[in-house]
Amino acid sequence: MRDDWRQQREKGNPFVLALLSWVALNLGRGAIFVMLCPIVFYYFLFVGRARRASRQFLARALQRPPHWWDIYRHLLTFAVVSMDRILFLAGREKKFQLEIHGGELFTYYRDKGCVLLAAHFGSFDAMRVMGVREQALPVRILLDIQHNPNALTLIQRLDPQLAQGVIDARTPGPALALLLSECIARGEMVGIMADRGGSGERTVLQNFFGEPAPFPVGCWQLASVLQAPVIACFGVYHGGNRYALHFELITERLGSGRRDRTEAIAQGMNTYCQRLEHHARQHPLNWFNFYDFWQHDSTGDH
Repeated sequence: MRDDWRQQREKGNPFVLALLSWVALNLGRGAIFVMLCPIVFYYFLFVGRARRASRQFLARALQRPPHWWDIYRHLLTFAVVSMDRILFLAGREKKFQLEIHGGELFTYYRDKGCVLLAAHFGSFDAMRVMGVREQALPVRILLDIQHNPNALTLIQRLDPQLAQGVIDARTPGPALALLLSECIARGEMVGIMADRGGSGERTVLQNFFGEPAPFPVGCWQLASVLQAPVIACFGVYHGGNRYALHFELITERLGSGRRDRTEAIAQGMNTYCQRLEHHARQHPLNWFNFYDFWQHDSTGDH
């Protein structure tokens, strides 16, 4: 059976997630880390899919066979960043050291609206601090609510204001384009994950770590229709309480008309994938796609 991320149910018992949330908010990161170590070791031993996916990616990124300790640290990094999300959503960002690169883009594009492209790499919630807390910029998130019910519940409980701005990624195409166009017109930032395609979404193969991998084209088509600037976002976890936030302009506009949009999208995707690979090579433990990322989807272009 193919190891498709869409076939993987969102992990996490609601009661356990609620308990961990309480520990993080009331006892702190030290207590939650002590709890995570044995939990992650259990997953390391008994969840073969995640272990195999980690080994596959780390072999590419490290350019050597990974040790068991590398894989365990990879899974533990994911768990720590996931728990830090609770603190970021609850407005506890002062507990972290945030190093910001490219923050001037938020000043330049204030009130202009743009598309923020993120990936399942590091922390998107840490990056929101720059826009929402520091610059008071409205950020809307495009989320597959059906596939991520626990994520939405967490956002609703800890950051109701952000929850009100969540946009369902399964909104029909024309209605979604209209809704996002209104967001851009109001000068809002629209955050979209650009490394995984939705159900039935067309993908395009891009060179990634030396081998073709399918990347979704839908977010790029939306950005081209919106005629909005595209900014890549990478929130890299550096261990302890340290994050480095990287904001990089991919393009001011994806083509000026229908004729050159296809070429502009291709160039934008290529640039984005190169930057994602750059950061993933430098900080491989931040890569959180625990499935066969290089599988070729039947909906993609081959």
